[in-house]
Formats: sequence, structure tokens, C-alpha cells
Amino acid sequence: MAYIRKTQTKEIIELALFNLLKNKKFSNITILEITNKAGVNRSSFYRNYNSKEEIIINYLDRKTNEWWNNQIKDKKGDVIFGLFNHYYNEKDLLLLLYNSKLSYLLYQNILNCSGPKNNLENKIAYTNGWISGGIFGFLDEWIKRGCKESPKELADIFKNRKDYYTNIDMIENSYLK
Repeated sequence: MAYIRKTQTKEIIELALFNLLKNKKFSNITILEITNKAGVNRSSFYRNYNSKEEIIINYLDRKTNEWWNNQIKDKKGDVIFGLFNHYYNEKDLLLLLYNSKLSYLLYQNILNCSGPKNNLENKIAYTNGWISGGIFGFLDEWIKRGCKESPKELADIFKNRKDYYTNIDMIENSYLK
């Protein structure tokens, strides 16, 4: 029962913050405003969170982990498409974050869910860091350009990187000149 109440409190606080973000700059939103909008007291906020940023990170991490658990449970479907579809479903929130100069919270979410961990051997940690950076870079550019492509179109672009080595050569050559 306490777990359910705690989960409901967190969801109410998240919703309150997201609604406030629609009309107000993140930096101008206070904890008091969030708790008033959520209809909870400040102690409920501080029992669950240390900061406003933590609300967003926890929300994104929870949603990404739910997506991943469903993805591996089904053991079917295209993971890359599924990932882009997951973030597409969160695009309204992502646009709010970007309008509030909070894109780093999306990157933190990606690192939390798929980035390098201290217990990994170096080769795997470096690979996870590279993949996380690539996914963030892809999503970052997609959001900045107005989320025009569908998840399927994004997945196709991501998987068909035949020009990767050509681009690496161009980058290396540009530094040599």
C-alpha cells in the first residue's frame, strides 16, 4: 500500500511539474509551486526527490526502463525502431525540455539506461559510451529539427549509415588542412 501511494505521489508531482513547464521557465518554477499544483506538501516532495531535475530524470528513466522491459519480454521487434518509438511517444515532454534548455537531462537518461557502468570492462564501457553518445546525438538533432521524421524513418536512417566511413574520412581530412 505504501509503495502504491509513493508511486502515485511521484506521478502527481511529475504531472504538476510538466504542466507548469508548459507556461513557465524551468528556472522560475519553485518547489512550492510544484507541491501546490500537485496538492501535496513539501515533505512529500523531499521524501521522493532532491531537486526539480531529479523529477524529470526519474520519469525518463522509469519510462525507458518500462519500454526496455517490454521490448525484451516480447523478444521480437526492431530494438532501434522501438527505441525511437519510445522517445517519439515522449516528444511533447522532450520539446518542453529543449525549450527550457534541459537537453542534458535526456542525455543523462540515455547514460543512466545504456551508458558505461563502473563494473564493466573498459572495451564494453567505451562501446556503451559511444553508442549512448550516438543515440543522444541522433535524438538531439531530431528534436532540434522539430521531430519531423517518424520513428520508422529515424530507425532506417540510423541503421543505414553506409556513409559512416566517408564522413570519418571527411572529418579527418578537414583537420589535416
